[in-house]
Amino acid sequence: MDAEHGLEYLHNGCKPPINHRDVKSTTILLNDSFQAKLADFGLYKVFPTDGGTHMSTRVVGTPGYLDPEYYISSWLTEKSDVYSFGVVLLEIITSQPVNGKNP
Repeated sequence: MDAEHGLEYLHNGCKPPINHRDVKSTTILLNDSFQAKLADFGLYKVFPTDGGTHMSTRVVGTPGYLDPEYYISSWLTEKSDVYSFGVVLLEIITSQPVNGKNP
């Protein structure tokens, strides 16, 4: 999946790493060749340059796609984007929308 590669690049290819914070079905767009591209970086967060793997931040994102650990603790990691991407995959597999509720 192209969107998966985009997330991997944000987390591991960018210096400093970037967390999208709003991965959902409406922020993954298809181009003319049906390649998936990540869009809407309005909530992104840049990780500290000291090599940290997480940070404390105000919780933002779309209900139903939010990582429960991030929602409860305000600790943002790259795993938060991975969780949200997993919700998108579940939407595709089940043909069901998310319920829009947080844990």
